Amino acid sequence: MEIKDKYNYDKKSDSLFIYLEEGEEDRFEEIAPGINIELDEKGKIIGVEILKASRFLEASNFVK
Repeated sequence: MEIKDKYNYDKKSDSLFIYLEEGEEDRFEEIAPGINIELDEKGKIIGVEILKASRFLEASNFVK
């Protein structure tokens, strides 16, 4: 299974979503302040969401 876009940065909400697997989100768990893992109905991690992502990404190509 291949995911075409491995990540999505939304400048308006300053959030970065990293896709790990295809699937529908059933729930999420906060693993650290502002960092969530998204899980499918079987509990498999399908993605990682980072809120206020620019605090980590200012030196990268994500934030322009």
